[in-house]
Amino acid sequence: MGARKIAYVVFVLPVVISVILGGYVLSNVLAQPDRQLNFMQITFVTPPSQVGSPDIRILNLNNTYSLSSPISFTVRVNDTAFDCGDLYMTVYNLGTQPKQAVAQNAYFSQCFAQTNSTLPMHHAFLPLINSTGTYQIVADMKDKSYRNDINVTATFNVQ
Repeated sequence: MGARKIAYVVFVLPVVISVILGGYVLSNVLAQPDRQLNFMQITFVTPPSQVGSPDIRILNLNNTYSLSSPISFTVRVNDTAFDCGDLYMTVYNLGTQPKQAVAQNAYFSQCFAQTNSTLPMHHAFLPLINSTGTYQIVADMKDKSYRNDINVTATFNVQ
């Protein structure tokens, strides 16, 4: 009988005391103004909308980036007619009139069809933007003969 009382004291009593104290603390926190209990803090990040050819897409681009952090993304081209073509990427500041390029780069002979790779291959375009505002990324892919091109644009913010 004595072992049973010790088991209650050692195992059950701390659980009961924890529940009572936890309830007391939680009720005091929730009694503060503008406080609420919100267990479902799931935020869904939607990528920015893209305008242009459906054969080229900007991947992994976020709606918002923090100041002085590199903008990281890749490009996927679904049309093999542009295999081994040239990719041009430019970031424009939409807060200036006319819009000004703040970063740009060209990647030549991007042969992606055989490996189904994202672009740019073997390189990274990581523009670093040092002022807040709204920006636009333009990805333009030209075929080997420079007779055809496809492009896509997307807008993002820097805060």
